[in-house]
Amino acid sequence: MTPNALDVYSEPYGSTGNIGENFRRLLGAPTLNRLQTVIREAVQNIADAAIPDIGPEIEIRLRRLTPGQQKILASQVLRDLPKGPHSRKQVRALRSQTDLVVMEICDFQTSGLGGPTRADRIPLETRDTDFIDFLRNIGSGRDTEQGGGTYGFGKVALYGASKYNTIIVDTLPCGRGPRDRRLIGCHVGQSFNLAENGMSRRYTGRHWWGVADPTDGIVDPITGGAATRLASELGFPQRGENRSGTSIMILDFDTNDEGLNSLGQRVVEGLLWNFWPRMLRDTPPDKRFTCNVEVNGSAIPIPSPEDFPPLDLFSKAMRAIRKKSGSNVKPISSQRPKKQLGTLAIEKGLRARRHRLVDEGSMFPETSRHIALMRPIELVVKYLEGQALPDERLEWAGVFVTSREDAVERAFAYSEPPAHDDWIPDNFPRGNEKRYVNVALKRLKHAASEMGEVAPGHSGDTDSGSPLGRLGARLGSVLEGVGGDGAGNRPGNGSGRRPRPRRAKATRPTFERLETSRQGTVAVFSTDVSQDIDHTGVTLITRPAVAVEGSTVSRIENEIEQPVIVGIRAKEGKRSAMGDRLDLSGDEGTFEISVLVRGDCAVTVEARVLSRT
Repeated sequence: MTPNALDVYSEPYGSTGNIGENFRRLLGAPTLNRLQTVIREAVQNIADAAIPDIGPEIEIRLRRLTPGQQKILASQVLRDLPKGPHSRKQVRALRSQTDLVVMEICDFQTSGLGGPTRADRIPLETRDTDFIDFLRNIGSGRDTEQGGGTYGFGKVALYGASKYNTIIVDTLPCGRGPRDRRLIGCHVGQSFNLAENGMSRRYTGRHWWGVADPTDGIVDPITGGAATRLASELGFPQRGENRSGTSIMILDFDTNDEGLNSLGQRVVEGLLWNFWPRMLRDTPPDKRFTCNVEVNGSAIPIPSPEDFPPLDLFSKAMRAIRKKSGSNVKPISSQRPKKQLGTLAIEKGLRARRHRLVDEGSMFPETSRHIALMRPIELVVKYLEGQALPDERLEWAGVFVTSREDAVERAFAYSEPPAHDDWIPDNFPRGNEKRYVNVALKRLKHAASEMGEVAPGHSGDTDSGSPLGRLGARLGSVLEGVGGDGAGNRPGNGSGRRPRPRRAKATRPTFERLETSRQGTVAVFSTDVSQDIDHTGVTLITRPAVAVEGSTVSRIENEIEQPVIVGIRAKEGKRSAMGDRLDLSGDEGTFEISVLVRGDCAVTVEARVLSRT
């Protein structure tokens, strides 16, 4: 064996049996695809590994190993082939790859994988068993108060994301120095039998690469300076003081024939969709996730949830729950037994244009009509879909967080399947736990469905604390006659292929984006102006309004500040003007209208074209 090459150990069944290759099926049938399941499970594990009072740093990297790194992998890590024909074939194929893609999921300022490395050798009074719980044991229960994981099966998804079911784990436990750095490889294959000493010995299909114990051959991780050097040669991130934590390299990551840049954007989507509550700017520092995504060494920008529709509305609802203020925050309770089960908040606003991260298969809905369900750890379990608002220009988003009371939180935690992506009351026999989950889901489904049933002059049962909700409670009515001179098509290009309108007109303005200016928040709308055959349209006139549930209000009580048109400009061209009017002089095309938003209310705009007589 060459110096520094790792030993391999193939796990036989113990005298009392083992959990074999089928442990890969214990994840169940997640509702998400493989990539998103890996992200969810891995980051939930990171949340449980957080150090008290310190928010973890999360880095997810997609890259191709360099020829030098592939040589190190083949000659030093996977040099010895495991027992078992299927696994030997897989590892041999893995070593021969010439274009090896890996995904690395790394966390920093976390606890790392400390404690004993052997499940059968645990000193008395030992409390830290993270290493054996992650690498050795299957199905360990949670040991983090109100943690994200309950069953400990998140690691199963990691093996499934590798075409050859192989990972390498590099870890530095918290509070330890370089001598305690650990690196170990693991592969999960098919179980098999070998003839030994006249007997048929059965093996589980699990194999490890590390340093063999001279007495029984079981491998422990390579440690200290040797682990640090090997990790560096494989391209793992550096670790040192204040950089405790774990890096998991998924070998030959299954890209499903998608480009790495596109996959990187999907990783960003997965982080935002599942973990936005922990990524908000006002999330307390001890809970906030600092996330980074890299593809072949280049960082991919991650937008702030507050600036990424529809997460902007979810963020407002989350903020209301954290502050426990606003009339849009209400408890969800059971009567028998009398118990508060959690808190619900719902926010409404204009349906903002989506910022596309991926070309196809985005996780984000075109129109938000969902309630994000979560426990106090603030990791999204699932989104409960409801009814859309009657006006297609508006959308809503809700957040429900369960009570911190142990009996309630435990009921919801144990109602989750291994993938942590649902609440299933049938996981319990009859009793209070089942009743808590059933009642909460029933009340939440009712709240989500009634959002689309707002009658004229009635705001429904969601007393929003935002100006939008307050106005809706007082003035809600059916949206009529708000928009432009007509919906129409986009203006013609003068080629004669599209007929001219009988008169100059502007389409109903559509919301484009929010901007920040010295004056405050500015909402930008766009309208398409079409001229008649004689180009008689001379002036584009605009008027702002406050949007409420199913209506707009242009003139309301004096205490509600009105939005103001601050300017209009041609999207292509130099024509622009301050204020609510623009001299067209026969021009047509797309024009952007900037509206200064007063307070925290949704606005809309009317637009029309004046023609010369």
